[in-house]
Amino acid sequence: MQRGKFGFWTDQLPYRWSHRVTNFIFNVFGKLESHGNENIPRQGGILILCNHRSYLDPFIVGSAANRELYFMARHDSFEMPLIGPLIAAHNAYPVRRGTADRAALRHTISLLKSGKVVLIFPEGTRSVDGTLGKAHGGVSFIAHNAGVPCIPAYVKGTILPRNAKWIHPAQLSVTFGTPMDFTEVKQIEDKRELYRQMGEQIMQEIADLRDRQTVK
Repeated sequence: MQRGKFGFWTDQLPYRWSHRVTNFIFNVFGKLESHGNENIPRQGGILILCNHRSYLDPFIVGSAANRELYFMARHDSFEMPLIGPLIAAHNAYPVRRGTADRAALRHTISLLKSGKVVLIFPEGTRSVDGTLGKAHGGVSFIAHNAGVPCIPAYVKGTILPRNAKWIHPAQLSVTFGTPMDFTEVKQIEDKRELYRQMGEQIMQEIADLRDRQTVK
């Protein structure tokens, strides 16, 4: 059940309380704004595809989306003090970067098919200066096989830039786009080319959200 602009909707106690803490931080230090929430269905599986600037992005998008979400995190992150328990409480699950982690791909698709919301950063790593990179092939594989709406999103601003040790006050905003339509590219028979073009479309729609914010 949604409660307010950045409300709480889950019965999972660890997620609820950790979310309250991070939500408070974002509103104090980042004055978090959310746009395009009408594009997010209130029920059913959703794949949110977003740019990546900071370790805090999963929590920022979770606050803005008003739905409990799941996300991948580098497997050794769970061993880090403070960070490990925090991401575990926020439904993170491990992925081994630099390899074709099929277990993580299968788990992601299973979550989506069971009606969960999954957040993925198509670039696979944080951007140093905010420049958008290329999407990894695994993202297109998930989008193609999960059979759920794919929502592009763009996070503007960061209160924890890369290599920063402390939080810095900054304006934060998250914009959610309309569900992506892969009808044209899905007619491509060669899977490698199909996933390449899907990846290009994903990053282009994220870029469009960025440019729309810049115009505003």
